Amino acid sequence: MEEQKKILIVDDEEVIRDFLSEVLKDSYTISTATDGDEAIELIKKHSFDIIITDMKMPRVTGEEVVKFAKQNSPNSKVIVVSGYSSLYSVCESVDNGADEFISKPFSIKQLMSTLEKCLSQ
Repeated sequence: MEEQKKILIVDDEEVIRDFLSEVLKDSYTISTATDGDEAIELIKKHSFDIIITDMKMPRVTGEEVVKFAKQNSPNSKVIVVSGYSSLYSVCESVDNGADEFISKPFSIKQLMSTLEKCLSQ
């Protein structure tokens, strides 16, 4: 049996973390972080196939998580999720190394499609 892919979910909103964990737990091994600071500590200690991070968080932003992940865990794919999806924020995320960008609100179908796309790259 193939080992499950590991996903780190980073969001300061508990309801988003819980929702994503619930949707993905049967197919993936899930870890969560309540903010960017906690995410960076987890990335230092563990390897993840995919990191899903919110953009706007207190203290350490999603942009900083993306930059840290790309420098310290270059094999991890990073998906940025944000309710603030201006063209500028999408471009900024990609410039920082994000592999994909999903605007909130999003559907489960959209999330699963994005995950599959990242894992096939």
